[in-house]
Amino acid sequence: MALKIKELKLFTTQLAVMLDSGLNLKRSFFILANQEGKQEKNEIYSLILQDLESGLSLTESLKKTELFPDFFLAVINAGEKSGSLAQVLLSMEKHYQNQLELNHEIKKSTFYPLTVLITVFIAAVVIVKFVLPVLTDLFNQFQGELPFLTRLFLDLAVLINHYLVVIIILAILLSFVLFFSYRYFQQQGLLSKLILKIPLLSDLYRSFILSKIGSYLAILLKSGLNLIAALNLLEGIIVDSQYKKFIKQTILEISKGSSLVNSFAKQEFIPDYFYYLLLTGQETARMESMLERAGDYYYTRLKDKTELLLQYLEPLLILLTAIFVSLLAAAVIMPMFQIYLLI
Repeated sequence: MALKIKELKLFTTQLAVMLDSGLNLKRSFFILANQEGKQEKNEIYSLILQDLESGLSLTESLKKTELFPDFFLAVINAGEKSGSLAQVLLSMEKHYQNQLELNHEIKKSTFYPLTVLITVFIAAVVIVKFVLPVLTDLFNQFQGELPFLTRLFLDLAVLINHYLVVIIILAILLSFVLFFSYRYFQQQGLLSKLILKIPLLSDLYRSFILSKIGSYLAILLKSGLNLIAALNLLEGIIVDSQYKKFIKQTILEISKGSSLVNSFAKQEFIPDYFYYLLLTGQETARMESMLERAGDYYYTRLKDKTELLLQYLEPLLILLTAIFVSLLAAAVIMPMFQIYLLI
């Protein structure tokens, strides 16, 4: 089972600090293997230490655990060969920190609306299952007719109870259909074409891809890989088929003698700001630094746009919840009022 982002961040931080302070790999993993914490992790670090002592490289030792993603292993491998392992680990630490911050922002912004929705759902089940049947019995005693809204909720509850198994099966089938449709549309590039036509989502999606291109290329080049090797790895990481084609085309042009800047200039996917940062990097021989800056800029833009989107979604969810609660309350209060009149 692969390590989670939080675990990768902690691992890169600890190892980067120890290597940067002058400790060698074996001593660093000895410390990691004997630290207080989960026994399972300590055992993994002990196995890595044994492999290092037997003569394997860090990349080979990490790969044997089957816990680390291919991108991470490729960067570590390049960092080992170029002698810049500590620097590469620091870059990876920043990369995983950005991912954690974005995930935290999304969780924080969706926590309240989801809590409200779950609470309302539980309340609705209790009311429909226990309260409304009691009111129905009272109405039957007084030979009254239930209000339309109350009958609607009761009929819906009866329908769900009667066809619960069918509903669950259909929900599972629908989930599979949606999942495989998503994969198909993503591979064909149809999903990104659709997203890019929706104003807020298009900016969000473009920022997500550009932040990956900038930050990943910066990390790979800093690790010591040449440009074509870095682009080949990047092409394997990017999922979107349109951007995959763009990266493949870039690799082809560079292999024929073109520069990264000239190749990117021909692509409609690359905005002017990204292009001018690359141009500055080429003219000042600071390409890795400018790519990192581009990645940081579009990551910040992605974070801001995500917050904006969630700010739109939160009041919408609350509004829909309020409407549902109002209807449910009316379904309970209306028959109670009519019973009072009948008495």
